[in-house]
Amino acid sequence: MIAYIVRHGDKEQGEFFTPRLHHQDMPLSAQGREQAARLCAALADKPIAAIYVSAYQRTGQTIAPLADKLGIVPICDERLNEINNGRIDVLPDAEVQRLYPETWAAYTARQADFRFPEGETGAEACRRIADLLEEKRVQHADEQIVLATHDGLIRLMLCHIMGLPVHKRWQFRVDLCGLTEITYEPEYGTWKLLRFNQTYS
Repeated sequence: MIAYIVRHGDKEQGEFFTPRLHHQDMPLSAQGREQAARLCAALADKPIAAIYVSAYQRTGQTIAPLADKLGIVPICDERLNEINNGRIDVLPDAEVQRLYPETWAAYTARQADFRFPEGETGAEACRRIADLLEEKRVQHADEQIVLATHDGLIRLMLCHIMGLPVHKRWQFRVDLCGLTEITYEPEYGTWKLLRFNQTYS
């Protein structure tokens, strides 16, 4: 199995908060649509069997050119949603520091896992991306798939496959529309990182 993991493209600025997602749900910007077109060109010749997206509109919009070209209907899987940072998503940094000083201290120290107020811990979000990878590994054992998701989830996925504690996720940078490729090696029972954060200009 090969999985291509895609971060969404550049997004519009502004207020698009969706309570169900506990996050802003911005659409792609014009630049993001250009990035999506270039990503499509890079993956269009791959024998992709399925495409999975998060519940955020920007992941579906990012992968739409590729899905249309390949004639594949993307499947929404909320395990690909960004880490739920609860109440702080709409707050400026100064307000987070004032209202949630312990969370801010843990966030800036980046030495241990912590829970966002009314949100998730890194470990909880990591478990859901690990569960999804295991499910798709079995479902698509000899196939290639695309997972369109978010910065935080991709960094946690890397911690999972590389055996790192989740607070080490801050040491990875994932660019907009960055492409990461992993494969499963059944003879060793492990995932292998083939490429990380490739972008197309």
